[in-house]
Amino acid sequence: MVTKLDAVQVPKAAEIVAHTLRRKIVTRELREDDPLPPEDQLMAEMAVARTTVREALRILESEGLVVVRRGAGGGARMRTPAVPMVARYIGLLLQYEGATLEDVHNARVMLEAPAAALLAERATPEIVDRLRSALADEADAMDDPPRLARAHGRFHQLVVQLTGCHTFEALSSVANRIIQAQADRFVAAHGAEVATQDGMATAHRAHARLVDLVAAGAAQDAEDLWRRHLEAGDAHIMSVPGADSVLDLLS
Repeated sequence: MVTKLDAVQVPKAAEIVAHTLRRKIVTRELREDDPLPPEDQLMAEMAVARTTVREALRILESEGLVVVRRGAGGGARMRTPAVPMVARYIGLLLQYEGATLEDVHNARVMLEAPAAALLAERATPEIVDRLRSALADEADAMDDPPRLARAHGRFHQLVVQLTGCHTFEALSSVANRIIQAQADRFVAAHGAEVATQDGMATAHRAHARLVDLVAAGAAQDAEDLWRRHLEAGDAHIMSVPGADSVLDLLS
């Protein structure tokens, strides 16, 4: 008895061309702002029509891997894959799924608290210097609430980034982008009074304490402190009105 096989999905020519160019990008054969070969050259090398090349470029452009510039001196140029690109797409998925802000905050705690411990385990003088520089940026912004909120956000991103774990950074960037949008709304809602509130000053002190623990290599203490700090800070900004879901903030 002959069994009917499932239909085999044959990739379109444009998808094959896009895959070939994408591979050159992610293997760094092509680098940031490198021009891609002209259409005629791509047509000859891959034995495809002009319409196929253009469709392949549209695919890569939609993925953020290529930017097409019009006019004299234009053409397709390569874009480096970046964490914000991933965050944007996952943010769309969270909006579609109806993710709550509580869910996002919980995810950040699960990612950042262990990252703080890892950072303490891997601490070097250069890492501590980077953290102290970020603290100085916060101190300089104490009288400017919007700027201070951004400085706090950058410090949180730095805690994960300096672990050297790219997966941690990619995953946490999504939560940080959403929570930064929430923090910006919080500052806008409360105005200049935010700068004098205990929450902002307490956050800065917690950041300073974390740097001391990282410098001392106290991994468990760093994780415990950072978990408490994240949970307290999340409760503080969750009071922002009119935002209960990711969609409320990113739409």
